[in-house]
Amino acid sequence: MLGPPAGWRAGRPIELGPPLQRAALCVLVGHEGRVVPKDVLISGLWGDRPPNTAEQSLYTYIAGLRRVLEPQPGRRGPYTVLVNRSRGYALERGKVRVDVEDFERHLAEARRLRGAGDDRGGLRALDAALACWSGPALCGVPGPFAAAEQARLEELRLSALEDHADMLLGLGLHQEAARALTELAAEAPLRERTRDLLMLALYRCGRQADALQTYMDVKRLLAERLGVDPGATLRERYELILRADPSLARVKDHASGAEVPARPPRQLPRAASVLVGRAEELVRLRSLLSPWDGGPPQAVVAITGAPGAGKSALAVQAAHASSHAFPDGQLYVNLQGATPGVERLKPIDVLGRLLRALGLPGEAVPSDEDEAAAVLRDRLEGRRTLILLDDAAGPEQVRALLGLPSGNTVLITSRESHAVTDDCVQLVLGRLLRSEAVTMLAKLVGAERIAADPAAADRLAHLCDLLPLALRLAAARLAERPDWTVRDLGTRLEDRRRTLHELGSGRSAVRSSLELSYEGLANGGGLDRLAARTMCHLGVLHVASLTAELVSALLGEPVDAAERALDRLARAHLVEISEPGRYRLHDLVRLFTIELSDARLTPEARKDALMRALGFYGATARHASTMLDPHRVQLPWPAVPQRPLEFGTVDEARDWLAKELPDVVAAATQAMQSEDDHVARLGAYIGFALTWQLVRGSHRHEQRDLNRQALGVGERTGDQEILSLAHGQIANALLNLSRAAEALPHQQAELKLRRGMRDRFGEMRALGNLGVTFLMLERYAEAREQTEAQRAIAREIGSEVGERHSLLTEATACRRMGDLTAAMSLVHEQLALAQAAGDRYHEAGGLTLLSELCLERGDPQTAKSYLERGLRVAREIGYRVSECESLAMLARVHRLLNEPTQALGYAREALTVRQRSVHENLSQVAEDELRVIKMTYPGLVPSRPRSAHTALTG
Repeated sequence: MLGPPAGWRAGRPIELGPPLQRAALCVLVGHEGRVVPKDVLISGLWGDRPPNTAEQSLYTYIAGLRRVLEPQPGRRGPYTVLVNRSRGYALERGKVRVDVEDFERHLAEARRLRGAGDDRGGLRALDAALACWSGPALCGVPGPFAAAEQARLEELRLSALEDHADMLLGLGLHQEAARALTELAAEAPLRERTRDLLMLALYRCGRQADALQTYMDVKRLLAERLGVDPGATLRERYELILRADPSLARVKDHASGAEVPARPPRQLPRAASVLVGRAEELVRLRSLLSPWDGGPPQAVVAITGAPGAGKSALAVQAAHASSHAFPDGQLYVNLQGATPGVERLKPIDVLGRLLRALGLPGEAVPSDEDEAAAVLRDRLEGRRTLILLDDAAGPEQVRALLGLPSGNTVLITSRESHAVTDDCVQLVLGRLLRSEAVTMLAKLVGAERIAADPAAADRLAHLCDLLPLALRLAAARLAERPDWTVRDLGTRLEDRRRTLHELGSGRSAVRSSLELSYEGLANGGGLDRLAARTMCHLGVLHVASLTAELVSALLGEPVDAAERALDRLARAHLVEISEPGRYRLHDLVRLFTIELSDARLTPEARKDALMRALGFYGATARHASTMLDPHRVQLPWPAVPQRPLEFGTVDEARDWLAKELPDVVAAATQAMQSEDDHVARLGAYIGFALTWQLVRGSHRHEQRDLNRQALGVGERTGDQEILSLAHGQIANALLNLSRAAEALPHQQAELKLRRGMRDRFGEMRALGNLGVTFLMLERYAEAREQTEAQRAIAREIGSEVGERHSLLTEATACRRMGDLTAAMSLVHEQLALAQAAGDRYHEAGGLTLLSELCLERGDPQTAKSYLERGLRVAREIGYRVSECESLAMLARVHRLLNEPTQALGYAREALTVRQRSVHENLSQVAEDELRVIKMTYPGLVPSRPRSAHTALTG
């Protein structure tokens, strides 16, 4: 049917008869498995004015179809394929295979895979769908039904081509998308979505002028042929391209709505510019990661060895060399397993980072380790992705990250053996060969200088214990002192090694080199002395990565001075550039900076530096969180002299929070462990400043653990404000973990403390949160009592957000108690206040609740209007929970309105949105509604519903 109608039996073509007989077959296929009354068949063939002989002709066509469809043609019944039913005929389901069904099945599979975040799988499904076509659908078939079906199938084909191009864009294949869309625009010049995608594809190909011209062309065509202007989407795309908006370089994950990079993740650190030796190991690694025979890569590869042996450098080099074998991405996580002063990453934290890098929104990352690991395996099914886990503490830290689908590889570096790790090939990295070590020195210092005294070079290599890190430090020292011979440096290192009895040989070599490098800087010029001072200060704060802004705060110097100091340390191989603008320390260098800090800075200087860094972190985190959502109430923050980092856009604030969150959490944890009360208090307030970011990203365990530490600080210092805030935040985290009974005593403790402090604003917030806790415990009368008290205080002190919160919570309590009139009045008041304030989150919540009340009052039509508004708001602000609720409820509304096709479309879209959400109850609602729809309308064809987006946008 997707071309000139044709049929086959056992691989041989069959004659389907004259055009009207083919038209009758099309009507029956379109209603496969259902009875088609004779009058419907006649109408489908001839329309409203059939000939007098229509019924007799229909008998003739049915008989002709039976001759070619029935397994025993010529036999007069009983028929098994095209059967008689009361006043009509039915084509038995499953007896005939039709290309339209294959096409629609592939389309549904493409939608499912795309909803699950698998654009490559979706692309393959769309390729299979489009391969079903051999020409114009139902070519040469007459009749009204065929005409309508032709239009429907053609629309599906064009939409599939657009979806295909959209997925190409999502995978970063912009050139391929541009070519396909150019052809499609020539075939269907008035389709606005085609033009919209073509503009985006051309822009991403670096053809901004062509993208703008595409808009002008369609604008002219629409005016000439239809007398209309381009729609809002096209106009917005034109404006974005005109100003080269940065958002055009990103795409949206269709399962979650979250913005993700327009290409697969490429997170590997920069490969070392000089990697001498390790040729045998590198060949071995490449054969494991990208086998020469094209087979699947080794599932797990571990590089183990002593500190300073070059494990990370080798792993990064091998990963870059084999990146072509992993087209779906290369991910990188520093596990901090042996990083001095920094807490190692927990498996759930690593899983969260990986899932977010693969496009999963923060709120969709499961909080349970096993569930998150299952989601990671699901995400990587059918993909070829490399995950580099650097600096693992041991097998236990990575166990949950293993067992990935075939085609994916986990590459691990660790000081500990991984011989017991399942399906793992371990490569133990020893020292360099003598010749390799000398060659490395020659490449870094200069061949002539090394060749001038081969014996001294050999001695220097052995003094460095043939370890790459020590060799690099020694070479950097020689490069800085051209007046020194290789023998001079060897003599100094030999003298220094005699004083380092407490260290093993490997660390001794590195320590000697580090001390010489530091002393060289400390005795040098102005920039060198600043770099040496920076090294001392780097040991004060125990975080995994550094930026110039953070080091500026540590030093109390301008940012440009911090940048120069970091660049100087990078040239001396004392810090590594992990990505533009970000630096990291090797573990042994970090340990050395901690020793420097203790030896060279006074306790007062260490405290001042730490307080400056903490002040910068906390102030910037709070400022960024405020930019992301100015309507949310930020927790108190003490007055600090440090100014927050300025952000030009909301996206910059969001990116800073996402990148810095692990380090800010680490800094807060370090501070709260301090015996100094001032430092510990500031650490607690940094945790409070992270509240909304932790909530937005669903970092529930981090929120709970940070605030438990803050509670300890409050108890130790007797600080009532910290105690109150910590109790409230622990309760909030426990509520998000669905542990309301555990949250209740914390919430009650906060309220008692706030009242004792006579803090009316804090008391109002505590009452509101207590009301929510009672709601979750199904203690509705108590919830209502708390929210009424909350609202009274909110009005007294002029807190609009507190008033809105109380109205929404009390309305929910009234509804669950059966008082619909009171609930309706409260939510109307709340919605008016939210809209006046521009608070979209409270607006979305109010619209959802209002629609629920309308449904309970038996008014689905009004509920539909509220839900459509709420769905638009939820999508605009990326509020996944509200979007899923609205879709599931819209399915129910359309079922109640006897609109099954729309109901089915909304129910399926709700499930698609839910696939990457952590709210199980939402999934149950959508699944229950889908089950009811199928039971109520058993003959409903599943492939034709309009999407919710189409229904809302026309």
